[in-house]
Amino acid sequence: MKKIYNKVADNIAPIIESLILLSCIFAPLYFDLTTLLKEYLNNSEGNIILFFIAQYGKYALIIASFLFALHEIRKFNGRITMNRKNIYHNYPYLWYLYCAKILEIKKCNLVLVPIYMQFKLVIQNVFDDFPMDEKEYPLDNDESIVCSVCNHSEERQEINLILEDTYLLEPELIPEEKQSIKTIKISRNNGKKTSRHYSPKFIEAIVDISRSLPDGIQLNVFATTNPMNTMYIAKKAFKLADRGNICHLYVFQQMGSEPRTFKPNGKKIY
Repeated sequence: MKKIYNKVADNIAPIIESLILLSCIFAPLYFDLTTLLKEYLNNSEGNIILFFIAQYGKYALIIASFLFALHEIRKFNGRITMNRKNIYHNYPYLWYLYCAKILEIKKCNLVLVPIYMQFKLVIQNVFDDFPMDEKEYPLDNDESIVCSVCNHSEERQEINLILEDTYLLEPELIPEEKQSIKTIKISRNNGKKTSRHYSPKFIEAIVDISRSLPDGIQLNVFATTNPMNTMYIAKKAFKLADRGNICHLYVFQQMGSEPRTFKPNGKKIY
């Protein structure tokens, strides 16, 4: 019950706004608001727009009230950020898409959002901005990046990419059916330094490796990246539209409990 309450509280603005839009559609169907509008116009000076709506009945009232409410909602939402509460924001992609493209919420916080969803939101340009508190991810230039190949399968259509950032990630944690595939592992400080840092060297190494992969490849990503690094990895390495060599990108999500193995089915990003 607490989880449901927290999710509702986290999304209270778009929920209320959605109820307002629904009331604009259904209220004129079940209540004789057109007659009330005509009585109002008879007892006041009114205006030409309201007069036009009253003349054309309830469907004109539905359209006009819906468009007016949507305009005001979008104007308000230009100032708010999605995912403001300190809870795990595990929401469906369609909900994010609705909030961004219909309600026009412009900004979204990526902290405590599942990694696969972070990649998808950034790559698909769902929101205009993903604000970050840079103090939480200080720049770290004094680090080494280690790249290794965990096995040398001859499979050329599918490759695993392990991104070891905020904590260790052993190849044994990936799904068993993917362990025989060629696996490239990129580690920040060889997995020994796991504090949350913004790492341009780490990001550049991922860009270089991803660009060197064969054309038409399917890439399976297993990551422990922090939101700042995830955002820039998504933008610089994978957000290439038709110009990239990666045909399909799948991001796998870890289980919430130890030993933190990855779920068997990845989430398709594109």
